[in-house]
Amino acid sequence: MAEPLKVVLLALNAPGYQSLALGYLRAYAESDRRLQGRVAFQTLDLSSADDAWWVAYRVVGLEPDVLAVSVMCWNARQVYDICRIVRTALPETRIVLGGPEVGPIAAEVLDTHPEVEAVVRGEGEEAFADVLDLARRGKPFTRADGVTARDASGEPVAAPDRALIADLDTIPSPYLSGVMEPAEGVAYIETYRGCPHRCAYCFEGKGYGRIRSFGRERVAAEIAHLAGERGIRAFSFIDPVFNLTDERLAWLSDTLAPFAARGTRLHTVEVDIQRIDDEAAALLVRAGVESVETGPQTIGAEALEACHRPFDAGRFAAGVAALKRRGIPVECDLIAGLPGDTADDFLAGVAFVLSLDPGKIQTSTLHVLPGTELYVRAEELGLRFDPEPPHEIVATSTIGFADLRRLEARSIHLARVYAARLTGV
Repeated sequence: MAEPLKVVLLALNAPGYQSLALGYLRAYAESDRRLQGRVAFQTLDLSSADDAWWVAYRVVGLEPDVLAVSVMCWNARQVYDICRIVRTALPETRIVLGGPEVGPIAAEVLDTHPEVEAVVRGEGEEAFADVLDLARRGKPFTRADGVTARDASGEPVAAPDRALIADLDTIPSPYLSGVMEPAEGVAYIETYRGCPHRCAYCFEGKGYGRIRSFGRERVAAEIAHLAGERGIRAFSFIDPVFNLTDERLAWLSDTLAPFAARGTRLHTVEVDIQRIDDEAAALLVRAGVESVETGPQTIGAEALEACHRPFDAGRFAAGVAALKRRGIPVECDLIAGLPGDTADDFLAGVAFVLSLDPGKIQTSTLHVLPGTELYVRAEELGLRFDPEPPHEIVATSTIGFADLRRLEARSIHLARVYAARLTGV
């Protein structure tokens, strides 16, 4: 009997986190009849703080036939370093990348990184299973839909796009299948894929024509597994909008309430703050939500229009107030460098959220991400950004380079002063 194909799944997470994406990929592949008994998996959930040579040492020691890596804008440079080292040490290893940083620019990635053989575009579970089946049979990856891979001459070839998975419950749960072992504070649940919003700066939901949900029985089973069987006292939901609908919020609250009553808490969840009232705030408390994260990202009229962001200052303030009455602190996020915003617009946004005394403010500088509308329309919108990941904005038509750097420094200072006032530090 032939030796199993050795596959290493690698993620460089923010320190203290795990990769749910790799859990999905492995759980789906392990359930594929073509691969059962023919593929041996090893998952390396490592940190972006780890040295690239040390990570490569870990990978090379496992001698994989296939190395698959999840790539984000903030870890891409490190990933490319690791892949180059691994391919030099193990020339026969076939390197496959996936994730939001590489999927939308797959051909460009292959052009600039000869160590990479293939890029999985978009939703990866089915495509990656096909890639592994091709790998074990020694076939070219160009045969897998949803994949851009090198042909015999080394040129990138994009196979046809792959249809989205219609029934998400065909993807086995990484937790219920035993592929991932949850850890305190770093376990995650996803209840749907897609996003009701189409913000021009965000990749979430791009390529998804509709929202697809995991079945409620499965979600409830995952909650019971984490908070009941495994005794996890704090975990997270990664849904783009936790209060997607009033009915769904009520159901989640009902499902989580028995565990919340025993002390289980949800780390920060993202909400549509303009749809939060006293009733919704009460449901979040009942669900065990510790804090929430929300926009407004900007309050500048031109930037809101360019980014397709709805914003009603009164409703936003009312949502923050409703949560504060229930003892839930709010993290308000702002982005510097959005198209159309001036320095005064950004500072007005900082002043607005400070006036609400939400609990925390978080400011960041725009990253023009592949696959987003801003990436496609950058020249038209006057956005100049670093072409190398993480694609940070350099200047806009309304804010120059120096002023952007000053805004970064000033907003960080204001956020720290606000945090110190609240904590008494």
